[in-house]
Parts: sequence; C-alpha cells; structure tokens
Amino acid sequence: MKLKALLLTAFLVLCSSLQAQFFWPENPEKRSEAETLWTLFDDVYGQGDYEAAKPHLNEIIEKFPGLSTAVYINALKVWKDSYKNTKVVAEKKEYADKIMDLYQKRYDNFEGEKKKVIDRQAMDAFQYYYKDKSKTQELIDLFEEAYALKGNDAYYPLGRYYMNMATFAYVRKVITDDDEVLRIYDRCTEHIDYQIAKAKDAGKSTNRQVAIKEFVDKKLADLKLVDCDFVVTKLVPEFEQNPDNAELANKIFAFAFEGGCTDADWFVKAAEKVFSSNPQYGVGYLLGVKFGSEKDFDKSKDYFLKAAELTEDNTDKGKAIKQVAATERIQGNKAEARKYALQAAEVDPTLSDEMYTLIGDMVLGSDECDNKKSQVEDRARFIVAHDYYVKAKNNTKAAQARGYFPAIGDIFTEGKEEGQSIRVGCWIQTSVKLVRRPEQ
Repeated sequence: MKLKALLLTAFLVLCSSLQAQFFWPENPEKRSEAETLWTLFDDVYGQGDYEAAKPHLNEIIEKFPGLSTAVYINALKVWKDSYKNTKVVAEKKEYADKIMDLYQKRYDNFEGEKKKVIDRQAMDAFQYYYKDKSKTQELIDLFEEAYALKGNDAYYPLGRYYMNMATFAYVRKVITDDDEVLRIYDRCTEHIDYQIAKAKDAGKSTNRQVAIKEFVDKKLADLKLVDCDFVVTKLVPEFEQNPDNAELANKIFAFAFEGGCTDADWFVKAAEKVFSSNPQYGVGYLLGVKFGSEKDFDKSKDYFLKAAELTEDNTDKGKAIKQVAATERIQGNKAEARKYALQAAEVDPTLSDEMYTLIGDMVLGSDECDNKKSQVEDRARFIVAHDYYVKAKNNTKAAQARGYFPAIGDIFTEGKEEGQSIRVGCWIQTSVKLVRRPEQ
C-alpha cells in the first residue's frame, strides 16, 4: 500500500514536471519533501479547492521558493480568486498585498521573470490600489518600469490603465506638470498605435485596441489640458506635413471637437481623413452639415448619403436622408428633393408630416411649371399640393392651397368638369381629380 502511494506521488510529480520546469533540491530528503508538498498542493488545486491549496503553497514558497515558476503562477490564481470573491475591505487589502508579494518573490527567485510579467502586475496593481491615494506615485512608477522593460511589446491594454492612473495622479496633484501628463499620453498612444498596426498585419480584429485608443484620448480630453491653441500649434503643422496620417487626424478631430474649435479648415480636412480611414455615421453627418454650411452641396449630399448607409438606426438614417432632400430643394432639384423626402418618410415614419409638407411647399411654389395657356391646368398643381398637405395633417396649408384651386367659371369656360382627371406635368408628373375653389 505504501509503495502504491509512493508510485502515485512520483507519477503526479512527473506529470507536473512535464508541463513546467522544476528545480528539485539535490538532497534526497529535501527533494522528497518538495515532491510531496507539490503533490498535496496539486491534488487539491486540481479539484478547485483553493482554500485547501493555500497552506501547501505557503509552505512550498517558504521552504522551496525557487522550485518552479508554476508555483507562483498557480499561487496568483489562488489569491486572485480570493480577492474576487470577498467583499470585506480588509480581506481585499490582505489578498492584494499577498498578490504583489508573490510577484516580487517570483522576480527574486527567477531571472527574467520580471520582464515577462511586469505589465500584468502593473494592471493588477491598478485594479487593487487605484482608489488609495497613498499608492498613486508607486503605481505611476510601476507603469513606468513596465514600459521601460517591455516597451511596445507590453500587453496591449497597459496604456489604458497607465493613462487612467495618470489622470488620478493629476487630479490628486501627485503629477503637477501638464507636460508630464502629455508625455504619458504620448507613451500610451505610441504603444497602442503599435499594437493596432501589429494586429492589422496579422489580419486580426483591432476593435479592442481601437477602443483603448479612444479611451486614452478621452482621458486626456477630460483633463482639459489640450485646448485649441495646443491643436493648432502642435498637431496641425504635423498634419499639414502628413495629411495621410489617419491616427494624427483622429487625434486632431477628437481634441478639436472637445475644445469647440471645429470651424477651421484643418478640422474639416482632419474629419475627412477620419471618415475615409474609419467611416462612421456621426463623422459623415457632421461633414454633411459642414459642407452644406459652406454651400458645397454636392459634397454635403455625398456625406449625408454615406452616413445613412452606415447606420441601421432608422431615426438616424431618416435624419440624414432628410438633409439630402432639403439640400436638393435648396439647389432647385425638386424631383430629387421629393424622392429623398419620400425615402426619409418611409425609413422614419415620424418624419412623414414634415416631408409631405416639404413636398407640398415645393409644388405650391412651382410657378415655373405654369404653361400660361390654361388657368385650370396651371392651377391643378395646387390640388396636388393640397393632397400632400392633407397627408401631412397640415390643415392650415391645406386650406391655403384650396384657395388657389381653379374657379368654377374657368372650369366651365374651358369645357372641363369637376371630378375629371387632370395631368400635372413639369417635375410634378402626376394626375389629380379636378376640384373647384371652395368659395364657389
């Protein structure tokens, strides 16, 4: 029975050794003790009984701190689980301190391990200590060391945590120099830009990296350190030298939008680059408005239509198409304006009243369609306008249109009769039933 247990112990130790490198003591008694402790630990750890695993871990680390990195990897998992599952503040602090101590012991006993995992330690430390003002400088220093050791190859979320910590440090006046915050921002941005490029080269999604980049930009913007003068002085000249730099364009766009300096030509150019590199509804709609205000109507319509294609939200889609209809009307393209007005009403029925009124107004004001040969035929378009106003539930304008209907005398004089179908040409291109002016 004793032999069977020893063989089982040896087998379990061998399996563990195959998965991780172990440095067993040369002394046979010490080795036997180390193997036994590891087997006892591994047995309960494998069953998910982390509480039962803790005493064995503590004894291994105390007696054989250089046994294997697997000891510390598993120990971190055990105490992180404890941290996660307790709501007692004192216990959380105890477990957090234990985790940081495990990282340090791992570094002390295994050369090169610090460079491997210091970025993970820094992110763990942030989560455990960011609320503790007294730990602020310590955390900043840890992030600095992580970047010094790992550079841009650090785990891609590192910059998110560092920039967040820099924000706390600035608010707490641990960092008092604006330039220091900007230096940290530049470091985090360089890192995430590198990681985005790396993911693209590997054909992988960059959604998570891009979200981190946006977070870092927002954190800086929230501190109000970057104003329009900063953008104009430091970023715009660089963008003018390199207008194809999409990342720089994104930075200019974000800071200028936050700072309220969106009227400059450089902002529009940056926004166009942002849209071309990463088309989004909001940017496309903004550019549509910008070019519309500059009376560059073709570009305005183009961006509104592109924006409409980029959203599945019917309210947003209808809003963009409505702007195209309004722009076509401004340009005198009434048939096109009607087409887009009807599209907008179809996409977003809440726009129906407004769009039908717009069409009715265009029909009502289309004096250019009168052929000056028949009062009845020229005034038939007012019946068309009236019908659109009725669809729009616009009773005031419907009554106004009725006042322009053909007079009964003109109907008889021209040999026509009420109820007769009349064709309305020009851009309107529809038929209506002839109706006399109400007061007659």
